[in-house]
Amino acid sequence: MKSLRSIAVVTAAVLISLIAASAAIAQERTASRVDISLLGGIQALNKNDTSLPDQFLSVPAVATVAYQITSNFAAEGDFTWLIPVQQSVDLGSGAKQDRKTPDILAYQAGVRAGLPQSSWTPYLAAGAGAVTFLSNTEADRLPRLDKSQTMFALNFGGGAEVGNGRWGVRADFRELVAFPAKDAAGFSTSGTADPLWMERGTVGVAYHF
Repeated sequence: MKSLRSIAVVTAAVLISLIAASAAIAQERTASRVDISLLGGIQALNKNDTSLPDQFLSVPAVATVAYQITSNFAAEGDFTWLIPVQQSVDLGSGAKQDRKTPDILAYQAGVRAGLPQSSWTPYLAAGAGAVTFLSNTEADRLPRLDKSQTMFALNFGGGAEVGNGRWGVRADFRELVAFPAKDAAGFSTSGTADPLWMERGTVGVAYHF
């Protein structure tokens, strides 16, 4: 009987400690309303029929700012600078040539829905905004643009953040789709323009205020 009482006391103490720790983590996360993330990784622009004859790669430099509305939902703003990578691509003539896209800026606003756990938070996210292909007429650019082209864009995806204090490590995957105008120079053919599908995978750090 004595050993049973001891086990019961120890079990109760452990449960109380776990509940207190969970409450402290939840309180700390609730108190941290704003977070900033800096991320980097790889982004792919997929081949289509009206502007890109092959798949192109870029290195995204991403900065996000989020405001925690509730413990599960946050409003998030995302700014991305896509730095193009020169690569050997098939231009449809049978021979490959070295090409890269112009520099690209993406700015999105959206909602992030998370499920906070003791030491990590998985989440889903979606948003809308715009993508701008900056003007560049250098011979190795595709498409070559006399003027910058801005188009409406959507994004959706998910990720996770590990950490239960002010600092965290974040991994994020997004699918972005941009919709050029039917007469957009460099992105349209015969009055039609295909959507531009892009996949972005990034990792980085987050800081909670």
